[in-house]
Amino acid sequence: MAAISNTYHFNEHWQNMTNFYGAYTNYLNPTFLNYEIRNEPHFGGRTLVTYESGIFHLNMGGEAQKGFFKTEDFGNTNGSPDTVQTNDMINLWTYSLFAQGDFRFMHGWQVTAGASYNKSFTGINRLSVPGFTPRNITFDNQVAPRLAIAKKVTDDLLLYSSVSKGFSPPTTAEILPSNQSINTYLQPEQGIDYEAGIKSSFLERRLYVEIVGFIFQLQHAIVVRQDSSGSDYYVNAGGTQQKGIESQITYQFLSSPTAAFTSAQIWLSYTLDHFTYNNFEKDANNYSGKYLPGVAKNTVSGGLDLFTTPGIFLHLTYYYSDKLPLDDANTAYAGSYQLLGGKIGYKTNLTKRLNLSFFAGVDNAFNVKYSLGNDVNAAVGRYYNAAPGVNYFAGLTINCNRPRR
Repeated sequence: MAAISNTYHFNEHWQNMTNFYGAYTNYLNPTFLNYEIRNEPHFGGRTLVTYESGIFHLNMGGEAQKGFFKTEDFGNTNGSPDTVQTNDMINLWTYSLFAQGDFRFMHGWQVTAGASYNKSFTGINRLSVPGFTPRNITFDNQVAPRLAIAKKVTDDLLLYSSVSKGFSPPTTAEILPSNQSINTYLQPEQGIDYEAGIKSSFLERRLYVEIVGFIFQLQHAIVVRQDSSGSDYYVNAGGTQQKGIESQITYQFLSSPTAAFTSAQIWLSYTLDHFTYNNFEKDANNYSGKYLPGVAKNTVSGGLDLFTTPGIFLHLTYYYSDKLPLDDANTAYAGSYQLLGGKIGYKTNLTKRLNLSFFAGVDNAFNVKYSLGNDVNAAVGRYYNAAPGVNYFAGLTINCNRPRR
């Protein structure tokens, strides 16, 4: 990847930032069905104009991307590419125009209003099929607005809410899945998101609490399926309703460094995801009201971070995942699991510019058996992928800081 960026200040209120980039990706993906090789050169740019005053802040601009991709699927013989199955040239471009204004009022009120317009195009030419007629797909989007309102009740308490509408077109991998089809019938996902939350800090800002609730209504949701051979393909799955709560709490034990510790912090986060199909039928089955596969209803993570004055540091982490459905009918589930990990180390300054740290740690300390990266809606019940058991690691880091001028 290479990029160039330029920032120009017109005056104390107006400025522009413009950048361009070019990138190239070579991707090899040997699977149990085939051997995929993707070459993806692409480039793009973005320009952003900003205006800043005491009570008003404006962002507006646009961005565009262009790609010339080549995707080849071969047979897989003992981990090496074999006979060509498909050979596709993919022409991609997308652009977006956007604007957003932030208004700051008296008594701690702030209003943010914005909108964007997006358009994307995908053209596919299958070179491996003689006389193939190229497939062209264009996705248009109406103006996607966003409105947010925040109220700073006190210096340590902020209330906010927002509503936004947007869309997401299918990706190249979804249009060209591993079953070698070209799915030009996929429609963009469209959704409306409602959020409301609270951010607050207490005890001289040593205790931080954030809670947000959301309702996300999605239409034309794109979900993965697998055919009888185990190949992935994608469909629009009607409507979904995704309701949930995200929360986190952080407590800093020390208001200032002591002779023993420079920092001691504990943190905890909890997420409740109640994601269901709102209106989805497949063949003769109606899955309305069923949970979306691949999403755990409850997840919890937490940890302890200690930094001592002599340079010893300790990080402990905990993670819990509730059971989760693996198919649309909710007949198969991956079990719940808990993980514990940790890292201990020592950091010291060798010179004013050079510091050294070494560490050792463990992941999945209790050697829990669980499935990770599940294949939802997999054929013949092939949902599960074994996750690593207990594993240990160690490392050394050397940092050289540039002298200040």
